[in-house]
Amino acid sequence: MENLVIKGGKVVTPKGIVKADLAIKEGKIAAIAKSQDLPRADREIDVRGRYIFPGAVDAHAHIYDPKYVYREDFRTGTMAAAAGGVTTIIEMVLQSPVDNPDRIREKIAVGEHESLVDFSLHAGMMNDENVKWVPEIVRLGVASFKAFTCAPYRVDEKTLSLIMEKVARHHGIVNVHAEDEETIKELTEKLKQEGRVDPLAHNESRPNIAEEKAVSHVISLASPTGVHLHISHLTTKEGLKLIEDAKHDGVHVTTETCPHYLVFTKHEVQRRGPYLKVNPPLKSREDLNALWDGLKAGTIDIVTSEHAPGTRDEKEMGWKDIWQAWGGLPGIETMLPILISEGVNKGRLTPENLCSVLCERPAKIFGLYPRKGAILVGSDADLTVIDLKQKRKVRSGELHHKCGWTPYEGMTLTGWPTMTIARGEVVAENGEITGKSGFGKFVPMHMEG
Repeated sequence: MENLVIKGGKVVTPKGIVKADLAIKEGKIAAIAKSQDLPRADREIDVRGRYIFPGAVDAHAHIYDPKYVYREDFRTGTMAAAAGGVTTIIEMVLQSPVDNPDRIREKIAVGEHESLVDFSLHAGMMNDENVKWVPEIVRLGVASFKAFTCAPYRVDEKTLSLIMEKVARHHGIVNVHAEDEETIKELTEKLKQEGRVDPLAHNESRPNIAEEKAVSHVISLASPTGVHLHISHLTTKEGLKLIEDAKHDGVHVTTETCPHYLVFTKHEVQRRGPYLKVNPPLKSREDLNALWDGLKAGTIDIVTSEHAPGTRDEKEMGWKDIWQAWGGLPGIETMLPILISEGVNKGRLTPENLCSVLCERPAKIFGLYPRKGAILVGSDADLTVIDLKQKRKVRSGELHHKCGWTPYEGMTLTGWPTMTIARGEVVAENGEITGKSGFGKFVPMHMEG
C-alpha cells in the first residue's frame, strides 16, 4: 500500500502537461498513472484540476548566517519557503565564510536541526587563501563556489582565474556576482562628493555598464578554463546579450535573475526608497522586459529569490543616507506567486517555462536532478499544488519570514500554491505551515564530469 495518492491534478513538466495521479511511497514518487491503475493508499488528496509542479528549487537564498539570525534563520526561512511552494533551497553565503570543510559541516548540522525543507549549500566567499579547500568541499557534496568582482569580497583577475581552474578540475561551478569594481568605486566617490545620499544615488553608482564590463570579463576568463560559470542575479539587457553570445560560442555559462528585477524598476525607488535597495540595483523598464524575454527564450536559465532580508531599521536609515542602508530584500515566499501572476497569467511564460526555470533547470545546474526538480518515478516526492486563479493580496503579516516586511506589500497576485509536499509530507497548506523543524535534510550536489 502507498502512503499517499494525489488525485485529479494536471502534472506539469517542461515538456508538457498531463492529467495524472501520483502515488507516493516512503518519500518517493512511486507511480504516475490514471486513478484506476494506482494501488490503494493510506491517504488520498483530491486536488480537483489544479496544477501539480515539482517543488520549486530556490538556488540562491541567504537564509542563515550566525551573525544575522535576527534577520532570518533556517527555521523561519524554510517556513517561508514551504509556504511559497519551495521544497529545496541552496543556501548562499552572506558574510560569515563557508569556505572550509569544518564550516560546511557546521552549516549542514544547523540546517538539519532547524530546516523544514531540504537544502544544499554554496561555498564562499572564495579567495586565494581558501581555494586550496575546493577538492575536500566538493567531496562533502558542495560544488558551487561564490566569488565577487566587486567589493566587499572582490578578488583580482589572477585569483579569479585560479579559482576557475581549480573548480573546473573538480567539475564544480564558479558562481559570480558580476559588477565592475572600478566603475562602482569611481561613481560612488563622485556621487558622495556631490552630497548625494538619496535612494537613487545607489542605483546611479552601479549602472548597466558595471554589469556589462564584469560579465564580459568573467566570460573571457572562464572560457579557456572550461569551468561552468554561473552569473548571479542578472539585471541588464547588455549582460543578457553577452551571455546569449557566449552560449552560442560554446562557453559553459548559465545565469539567473530574480523576481524583483522582473517587477520593479529604478523609477519605483523614488517612492519606496531604501526598501528597494539591492545589489545589483534595479534597472530600467527596457531591461525588465529584456529579462522576461530572456527567460522565455531560455537564455536566462533560472529564477532565484536572492532572499536577503534586513530589518526595517536597517532599511529606514536609507531615507537619510542610502549608503548606510542594508542592500537586500525578502522574497522566498513570494517568488513562485510572482512568477505565476506576472509571468504565466500575463502570457510572458507558459506553465512549462515556469517548471523549467524554477524546478528542473536549477536542479540540473546544481547537481540535484533527478532527485529534485522533477516528477519522475524514483524522484523525491517534492510537489507544489497551484491554483492559477486564486487571488490574494500580499500582506507582510501573513508571510513567514522573520523581518516583518515585504517589497510587494499590497500587490494583488493571481496564482498561489495551495499545498506544498516535501518528500511525501505535507509541509504547508493554504499558507499555513504543517511541517516541522528538523525534517529537512542536506542534499549533496552530484556534478557530471
